[in-house]
Amino acid sequence: MSKSHINNLLLCLLAVAALAACSKTTTSIPLSWRNPSYTDAGFQKLFVIGVGEDDGGRRLFEDTFAKSLAEQGAAAQASWGKLPQSTQLSEEQIRGAIEGGNFDGVVITRLLKVDESKEYVPPSTYSVPTTYHGYGYYGYYGTSYEVVHQPGYFKTNMTFVVETNLYSVATGDLVWSGQSETLNPESLTDVIDSMTAAVAKKLKDEKLIP
Repeated sequence: MSKSHINNLLLCLLAVAALAACSKTTTSIPLSWRNPSYTDAGFQKLFVIGVGEDDGGRRLFEDTFAKSLAEQGAAAQASWGKLPQSTQLSEEQIRGAIEGGNFDGVVITRLLKVDESKEYVPPSTYSVPTTYHGYGYYGYYGTSYEVVHQPGYFKTNMTFVVETNLYSVATGDLVWSGQSETLNPESLTDVIDSMTAAVAKKLKDEKLIP
């Protein structure tokens, strides 16, 4: 294999690695609030409501969130099993679904917005090893590394901003509220998986679930 072919192969591998790193879905929770008057133990059983009119998306979200909460130690149930309709729910319908289920907390989540922004990635240089063996030991040493230049470019970032509120069934009070930001998901499933895992962990860290 020639020197140019090897360099091209290395560049391709680096490009693939860079794309894979860029595509990783991450969720942060930059904004959150906890009711300072709430001093009870963590919620034992949560009723999960996803606000939305798409039946499939709502079911996927609620099921995934219930699973994420369970993985953190809290029992949780998706609302769609008791409230299958996709139209706006009334207070009476929600109360009726909660009654008799031994729920002590209600989680309501909605998509606030999707932000699109462009980011400039500045040019960079890095070294790539070669396999050139000509012209003695110093010739080999001198050509062992080549400086490769990657030009700057613009990339588009997509951020899904989701609001989650946790309410006490006993008092009706808001106990916790947070806004999560999921960056560059590849699909709706990626958004849901990343967001629900991050929020469930946050509730665990806040000792709001056991």
